[in-house]
Amino acid sequence: MSGRTGIVLSGWAPAMTLMSGAMLGFMERGIEFDVISTTGVGALIGLLSLAPKNRTPKQALEELPNMYVSDLLYSALPINFKVFHKFGPFSKPMHELRNRIPKIKLDPKASSPVGRLLNDWVDLAFCAMTPSTFELKSTGLMSPSPEVEDLVDFARLPGASSKFYLSAFDLNKKRLQIFDRATTDLDVYHAAQAVPVLFAPQRLRNGDLFTTGATHDPTGLQAIWLNHKHDLDRVVMLDPMSPAIWRVPTDIHDAFQLMLMNPIMAQQTIMAALYARTDQIAERLRGQGRAVKLPALYRVPFAIDPKYYPKMLKWTHSNAITLEQVGHQAAIDFVTAMSGDQQAFEDKYRYYRHVEKNDRLTRFSRLFEPMFEIGSRGAAASEGQVQDG
Repeated sequence: MSGRTGIVLSGWAPAMTLMSGAMLGFMERGIEFDVISTTGVGALIGLLSLAPKNRTPKQALEELPNMYVSDLLYSALPINFKVFHKFGPFSKPMHELRNRIPKIKLDPKASSPVGRLLNDWVDLAFCAMTPSTFELKSTGLMSPSPEVEDLVDFARLPGASSKFYLSAFDLNKKRLQIFDRATTDLDVYHAAQAVPVLFAPQRLRNGDLFTTGATHDPTGLQAIWLNHKHDLDRVVMLDPMSPAIWRVPTDIHDAFQLMLMNPIMAQQTIMAALYARTDQIAERLRGQGRAVKLPALYRVPFAIDPKYYPKMLKWTHSNAITLEQVGHQAAIDFVTAMSGDQQAFEDKYRYYRHVEKNDRLTRFSRLFEPMFEIGSRGAAASEGQVQDG
């Protein structure tokens, strides 16, 4: 993959192995990204790709399925008690105590139904024994997950080979703040994961309160636009998979997850479509000989049967493995196609080509045609002034 390339990582937590599988596929083909911009749970995938603790990036990403729950236990208790912790100051000490209990070592890819059931039963017991200080005036249902301290070495991040970005929303200044590899630490990570209702806003050292940036830029594209509009050749974006969220819920638990994800997914789809349309305009202007620079946006689609969509929000180990395999294959297909026929590659993976095939997105982008026309005229006028000078 010649030229400078960035990737944006966002997605939804239960489907995070879709992202880790894709990153593993890119690693397998020797692809290194110059920029990794993240939001929400995409931050964990980005951090594991750059600064894992006591592991290689490949090992860290491959172990993610072990964070999911035994299929047998999940069928009786459909919640990930291994990741979500009771609200209160006792969550972290109980997590540290839980880590001292010996467990059966399991291959992340192996189903191992009995071994997983036994390991997860220990985790469930500690979750049940954790005292909680939750009450109606609490501003979040759960405490920040302490697992990230076991997974990520934040001290290594400033020296990472790729530039890294993570967004969080400042409730005091009422704006999105983008943190880079030098300013991202454990507190920033927790702030970026503070989804309203699930987690209370997090206060950083500057005194400001933050929540997740995924509610204001669920794409991660803003960091690219602000910092790398002129020095990247392309940006890779994993398919948001909106049809998997825009559907009828299967039960009340599924309905709760869809309620949280629907507005974020809608905004992500719209923002990606607008960037894609801007990319299309920029390409047209370059074809006219104008010096317009904007990284081309490419989409990595996933081959998932619509019948499987309701299972994508389940925290089961089998779902984690399925999505990891799908993500891995999608990345392999992308890299393979990129080294083949370029016109076929552009037709399949260029994001604005996808938008053109979607009637809803096409009609939406037409609302902004006057803005694009003004931008085109402005670019032409600026170029003329430069040439005259």
